[in-house]
Formats: sequence, C-alpha cells, structure tokens
Amino acid sequence: MLRRHPLLTILIVLLSGHVFAQETEIKGLVRDSITGAPLAYVSVGVEGTQNGTVTNDRGAFSIRVASRNRYLSVRFLGYETKTIELKPEMKQRELTILLSPTVFELENIIVRPRRERYSKKDNPAVELARKIIEHKNDNRVESSNAYKAEVYDRLTLSFTKEDRDMERDILIRRLPFLKEYIDVSPLTGKPVIAVSIRETLYDQYYRPTPPEEKIILKAKRQQGIDGTLDDSGILSSNLDEILKGISIFDNDIDLLLNRFVSPLSSTLAISYYKYYLLDTLDYNGDRCVRLGFAPFNSESYSFAGILHVLLDGSHAVKRAELNIPRNINLNWVQRLRIEQDFQRQPGGQWMLQQEDIHADFAALPGAAPELYAHRLRSYTRYTPNPKDLNSIFRIAGQIHALPEANKQTDDFWINNRHIPLGKKEASIDEMIARLRTVPAYNALIKTLEILIAGYIQTNTQEKSIFDIGPIYTLYSSNFLEGRRFRIGGMTTANLMNQIFAYGYVAYGEADRKLKYQAAIAYSFSPRKYHEKENPRDNLSLTYTFDVSTPGQSLAGGNDNILLSQPAGRQITQMQYIRKTELRYEKEWPNHLSIYLWGKAEHNAPAGTLRYVDAATMNEINGFNTAEAGLQLRYAPGERTFNSRAGRDAILNLSRKEAPIIRLAHHAGIKGLLASQHARQYTEGGIEYRLWLSSFGHIDLVLRAGYVWNRIPFPLLFLPNTNQSVFIQPETFAMMRPMEFVADRYAGLHIVYNMKGWLLNRIPVINRLKLREVMILNGICGNLSDKNNPAINPQSLFQLPKGTVPMGAAPYIEAGLGVENIFKIMRIDYYRRLTCLDAPNIQKSGLRIGFHFSF
Repeated sequence: MLRRHPLLTILIVLLSGHVFAQETEIKGLVRDSITGAPLAYVSVGVEGTQNGTVTNDRGAFSIRVASRNRYLSVRFLGYETKTIELKPEMKQRELTILLSPTVFELENIIVRPRRERYSKKDNPAVELARKIIEHKNDNRVESSNAYKAEVYDRLTLSFTKEDRDMERDILIRRLPFLKEYIDVSPLTGKPVIAVSIRETLYDQYYRPTPPEEKIILKAKRQQGIDGTLDDSGILSSNLDEILKGISIFDNDIDLLLNRFVSPLSSTLAISYYKYYLLDTLDYNGDRCVRLGFAPFNSESYSFAGILHVLLDGSHAVKRAELNIPRNINLNWVQRLRIEQDFQRQPGGQWMLQQEDIHADFAALPGAAPELYAHRLRSYTRYTPNPKDLNSIFRIAGQIHALPEANKQTDDFWINNRHIPLGKKEASIDEMIARLRTVPAYNALIKTLEILIAGYIQTNTQEKSIFDIGPIYTLYSSNFLEGRRFRIGGMTTANLMNQIFAYGYVAYGEADRKLKYQAAIAYSFSPRKYHEKENPRDNLSLTYTFDVSTPGQSLAGGNDNILLSQPAGRQITQMQYIRKTELRYEKEWPNHLSIYLWGKAEHNAPAGTLRYVDAATMNEINGFNTAEAGLQLRYAPGERTFNSRAGRDAILNLSRKEAPIIRLAHHAGIKGLLASQHARQYTEGGIEYRLWLSSFGHIDLVLRAGYVWNRIPFPLLFLPNTNQSVFIQPETFAMMRPMEFVADRYAGLHIVYNMKGWLLNRIPVINRLKLREVMILNGICGNLSDKNNPAINPQSLFQLPKGTVPMGAAPYIEAGLGVENIFKIMRIDYYRRLTCLDAPNIQKSGLRIGFHFSF
C-alpha cells in the first residue's frame, strides 16, 4: 500500500523524525533515603509505556523519553514506589532520586521507618542493635587470637567533574590526550582521571594481650604527579592520617582528623542513632537482616548506613556500609562512603576481608574540579597464633620496612597485589610522562614543590645538591633590625648522603649588622634527601650570630614573615646572641629520643634592654656562659613526619594522640671557655590530646621547671609570650615579654575544640558551620630570695623596668575562639583574669590564625 501512496510514506517518515526529535535523555542516580547509598538494579520506567531501564551497580541510569510522556516511575523491592513528574528543565541536569524503605515484617513485628514517630521503647531494631553491641567482642577475631594477615593497601587520587564540565574543561581542551585516561568513579558515576597511586603490601601481626600491632612492610611504591611534591613523605603521612582504616566495633571511629561515634559504640550508639529493620536477604551464602541506622542529629560527627547482620543467633556483622549525613559539619568533603566485608575464620570469629573508602573532596560545594580518593585494603592469608609472633614483636617500632620494600619490580606487583589495577590506573606513568612534555605543567609542579617544602631546589629533586630556603624567612621585621632580609639553604643527599651543610645570612636595615649561621652535620646512617629525616642519628656543629627576643619564642621562628607582625606594641628589649653548639640527636624506632649538647654563648643586650649590676649599678656589656645538656623525649604512637621544618611544621596534620613526655637538664660550667655563670636548670613537660568522642577534643600541655642555683635574670625562666597577631600554641597572649621572672614554675595550657557542638544547634547560625574553641592559660611560680636582686644583689643583674618576680598569685588568661570561618580562619578573643594591677598591660585582645581542618 505504501508503494501506491508515496506521499503517505513521506508523511510517516516525517512524523517519525518529528517524534524522535522530541525525545529527551534523562539521567539520574537512585539512592537510599536513609543512608544515601546508591541502589543497583532499580527499575526505572515511563508510565503508560513499555519504555524502561534499570540502574547500574552504581545506582545510575539513563533513559530517553518523548515530550508527551509526563511521569517517570521508580520501583524497587523493599522500597516505596516513587513517581517523578517530568519537566523540560530536567534534561539540563542529573536527577537524584531518593527511595524510602517500605514497611517490613520481621518475626511478626512491623516497623515503619521515617513515617512514624521514632521510639526506642519496644523497638526491635534497637533491640537488635543492642545484641550486636553485646556480642561484638565475641565475634571479632582481635578479641581472642593473635594472628598474622597479609594486607594490600592502595590509595588512588583522581580529579573528577560532571560529564558536561569534563568535556568543557580548559585542561582537557588544551591537552586532548587526557581523554584517553578518563575512567568512571564508583562513588558517583562521574568521569575521573587518576593522578596518583600509592601501594603497600605488608604483613600485619596482632596480639590481644597487651593489644599491640606490628607491621612488616614488604613492598611500597608511589606513582603520579605528587611524587615530587611529597617532600620526605609529607603528603603520604597526612593522607595516611586523614584516610585511616577503621573498625566499626570501636566506640569512636578515627577518620578525617576527627572522631565519629560508631553505630556499634558501647557507650553512645543507642542514644546517638536511630535504627530501622529494613529487610532480609541472602548475602554471599548467609541469611542476613539489613539494619539501617541514621543519627538523631544529622550535623553531628556520625554516619548513616546499613549493617548486614547474620540471622544465625551470633549477631555477627557480615557487611557494613557507612555514609556521612547530608548536613554534617565537615569541611571539604562532598561525599564519603565506607564499605567493609567480613569473612568467618576457622575459629568462628569474623575478620575484615576488604575495606573500601570512597571520598569526594572539593573546596566549595559543587566546585569543580573535585578530588576523588579511593582507599582499598584487602586482607588475606589469615594465620592464627603464628610461630614467629614473639620474634616479630621484639623488633623495635611499630613499622619495620624490609630492605627490598622500595625496590620491588613490576612483575612482583603483578603477581602479589590482591586486586589488579584498572586499565586507566595502570597507565598513570604513561600519562605523567606525556604531561611532563608540557611547560605549564612543569611550572605548576615546581611552584607547588616550593610552597610545600619551603625550599627552592637548584635542580630536580634527583639532581639538586643545594636547596635555598626556607622561603618564609626571606623577609621579616622587628624593632631592632627594622626590615630584615635573610637568605639561606642546605645541601642534600645528592651531594653527600651522610654529611650535610646548612646556614643563612641575614641583614637588618636599622642596626646595619650582618647575622649568620653556619652548620655541618654528620648522619650515622645514610639519608635519602636531607639530614632531618627520621629516625635521626646526627652529630652537628653550629655557629650562630643573631638577634633574640627574651620571653618570646614562636613556633616557626621569630623571623617568619607572618609571625613578625605585632598585635600591639613592638617588642623593644632584645639581645644579640653569639653561640657555638655541638649537638647529638638519636631517635629509636620506639619513638624514644635523646638530645645531648654542649654550647658556649655570649649574650649582649640590645634595643632598650640593659644589663646593670645590682650591687654596683654599673652597666654590663654582656656575659659568657658554657653549658652541657641532656633531654629525653618519649612519644609512643607518634606518626613519623620527615619535613625539614620538623614535627611542628604547619603542614603536619598528624595529631598528638599519645602523650609526649620531655625531661631535660642544663648544667652550666663556670670558668670553662670564659663562662661567668653556672646555671643548673631542670625542666619537664607532658602534652596530651583527650578526645571526648564526637564532642571534640582537649589539648593539654603541662610544663614545670626549677633553677637550682644563683644566676642573673637572663638565665632564669621567662614565660613564653606571643605579641604576634597570629595565634601561637603554648604561649601567653596577654602577658608582656619579660613581664615576669621566676626560678621555679608550673604552667598549664588547655585548648578545648568543641567542633561545633553548641553552634550546630542554633538555627541560622548552624548554616555557617562555625566551631567553638575555649582556651585557658595559667602559670604559677616564684623567684626565691637567692635570685632576687632586691634582696641579694651580689652577682645579679637589676631587673629591667616592667619586669617583676612572679608572685604568689598565679597568672591566668582565658579565651573564646571561633574557628572554621571561611573554612580556614580562626579568631580568638583573650581576656586577662589575674595580675590586673601591673602597668602598661593589655587586659584583652584578639589573635587570628589559619587552620586546616575537616
């Protein structure tokens, strides 16, 4: 008939073309409304038609609909069917569809999540949660047996954007070859480009009494753009701290530099979480019930997710899925999902088999590009009570790297990694090689290297024999020197891997004096790049002539360009110090350190500071000292950090979980090298971070010291003050430099970071994601008669104007701070509470700081 009516044929073709032209592609992602987890194999169809599809294993779908179609139907067993009205603007964005669990009947008990008022009383989901918590130690392999397991750990970092943004990205347009390396994120389904892969393979040994873990590192390697940025492991140390492996059986889960309340916490879980019985299913051969959980307060440090719990009466967890709540007060993290699968061991306990941590990071919500991180840990070759357990635990330190760990070949990795690399991951070296042919890429990487390390390499890291820096001290200012210019540097292991030289030259415009430092160090073990790498075993000789500020010693140095900016009145009382020091540092793998030193020093007053003999009232131009000293430092559990700036570097995100204990003694020797005084001074201290679960943490620092003999005030104890506009730890913000002097003292610094526990609960204000900080600084002590020039002036210096002996009343100041301003700033308000009658004091003031925190 069509052959007889060609016009009809043409009309049908034209109509068909018109129909197809009006079709629209709708893309979306289906998630669980409670946990936010993607739902796989969900039916998505156009109502009134046979047109339909299902979501993939990441919960994503794509379907074409005609303009006349009005509704999309989303159906999944165990969830309420959802109908979506189709609107023209939907073709411009990706839908996110949340499905709510339906009513389930489990053992004749009906639970209706989200639709009814939640109650813990007579709630079978809560009773099930209690049973899991009650039996969790019985089911954990760590609770009874010592064991050995082989662990494969892989961290992949990738850049990610929306599909449409990736195609329009300026970098992709200028470097079209990057399209060859685009993969898909299993967390969001977005395109990703892997830029870094870190792999380790190790044997993990564990014994329950006392609880202790030992790592024997068998292989380690790193590929990607950050290889040259990782100055002595700075990035690696921080990433290990940020994305730690977790245990859902612990009361608190340590992740993203914070503590989250575990859904199986023995102390807080039932009062912190709502629980829902969802359904039952067969999971890898075992009949399980799915127990959903979500926090009462979605802004707290908590999770939402699902536990797969065995129905055999053991109440063992076979699988755990954790997501962060949508409104959580957490910086930089757009999405986070943790998946853990457990395997039954011959003894009946369950051991972690595989853990996947997926996280999307972005500077701002919706900002592009984002950084996608995937950390995979796989556990195999479980051996209970291994024969070599005792010999392994006799090895010092928690981590012991085998000599060949960094030398394993590609064949080794192919044969030994538990889970193969994806095709795109395996080609990362090829991609980086092509990027290195682009001048702009090399310039960007070089700039980042300088900012992270604080040093300018005179060649590539593999060839540089001398690095210039630190760059943050190139310029500063103070009362005595005016504008100060400094340049310095250090040799690297590329010149000699056991002998290092470093130093600087500085010049002040106002005093017109040249300051300098020259040092040489010998490391008893070869270094990879610089002499401060851990564990340290160094002997050094240093000669220094420079300016010193009595009563102020700031982390990062007084000549740091930022810290040299005063908050109020400039410090005018200063000193010139000329010092020769011989120093030995030894650090053992168990984090016990010893420092031995001998030094000769000439101290001369400068600025408005004067030394006046209290007996004769004659002015003294300076004095000499010579002393030997010993310090012991013990920091069990401290993470190794190899930055050239040391453990107190700004980029060190590692926390002080375990106590850090210091004890030192200074022994002056009168008559040696023209020394005029013999100071005998003992000091000690302890630092500790006390976590209060998700309610924040308290940092405690306690210091004490005692001077045993008679010496002039510059050698006594002067409390450490902070006249900089920037926040400084373990200092007194409202105390003047040299305001007090003592020969015995005890000081306490307390900082309570509340993590938004109060501000998160105030409407409107909670949208700002601010966090509270409370500070208390106090010190007490006195100046004994033997060191008080007003009582015994012989051989002592008159105290400077404004300096008084520390009295019976302690000095106390308190502060209130708000942090997380624009996610990076903190402002503290300090108020002086005691010693208010002293002249020329500030009773209150502000300090600001930059603080990185999730």
